[in-house]
Amino acid sequence: MGDLLNAAPVISEQLRCGHSVKLLLFPGMMLEEFVSLLDFGPEVANLELISLPVSGGIRSLGRFLRIASKIPADLVWISPHGPREASSWKIPLLLWLTKIALWRNGKIAAADSEHLSWLFDIRVPIDRDLPLYEREWRAFMMMEADGKLDVPLPRVKFLPKIDSEKTKPRMYDVLIHPGANASNRTWPYEHYSALVQSLPPELTIAVLGLPQDLQRMRSVLPDNRGIIFLSGSLEEAIIAIARARVVLAMDSGTAHFAQNLGISTVALFGKSAPDTIIGRNSSVLPIYERRFSCQPCGRATCSQPEVYCMNSISAETVVAAVKSLLSKS
Repeated sequence: MGDLLNAAPVISEQLRCGHSVKLLLFPGMMLEEFVSLLDFGPEVANLELISLPVSGGIRSLGRFLRIASKIPADLVWISPHGPREASSWKIPLLLWLTKIALWRNGKIAAADSEHLSWLFDIRVPIDRDLPLYEREWRAFMMMEADGKLDVPLPRVKFLPKIDSEKTKPRMYDVLIHPGANASNRTWPYEHYSALVQSLPPELTIAVLGLPQDLQRMRSVLPDNRGIIFLSGSLEEAIIAIARARVVLAMDSGTAHFAQNLGISTVALFGKSAPDTIIGRNSSVLPIYERRFSCQPCGRATCSQPEVYCMNSISAETVVAAVKSLLSKS
């Protein structure tokens, strides 16, 4: 969802220019619900969400091709959100084959560092070390090649009912979100006990996550701190982030949500360098300790016996960062 949030300015700009946008999404990842929480303005009527056929076999592929046959696609843009090591070759191949069969007058555009980029009509030499939001925007502006590189990057906010929550009194001093969409982005659960024990007892601490995350957190956290455990809808989760003084998150969508809302956040990084994800001059304070030769790997899964880059981040380091942000909030 963080990738989608960073791609939102490109989507918003195309809608603002009067284009009809068909957004191809991976199914089953709450992405459709997330899009509904973003404020694309009245032009959102020209935005249609379509699931990619990455699961479901032939039936799913047939459904996708039937939908694709009704789309007069003149431009297919492949977002450069992921590191090349983790980017898929299957999606570019699928879109190229669809273009050959159904979108013969269209063009495929993407970064020249994508897998199978030699198949594309337009190859953009974008620097994949740029922060996500800047990478998305600059790549698309370079692709258009009409002198728009100096167009300021627009910010897409959450819907007013969500964005306005950040102006209300804070409900939580520290909001912890231990989850991430990959195991090599998570911090060991046993570290959280030392973290909480080191925070001043008067602080209101909440833990946000899926039921299975909360169950594991309950098993390691002290039961004498009155910790609040939160689990609910995606909208409720983002509102909880907006009502926190400080958020502790992983290299995950939560860090991007908090950055968008301007909430002070400590984010833990291991497999990716934070400068390529969130950039600088934001509300997010990254913790990244490049101690191992495999960092940054950018891989979807860890190739080592254990996730050294995340496991080695000490509770003391995180506590110091959280206290530093609390003193400024």
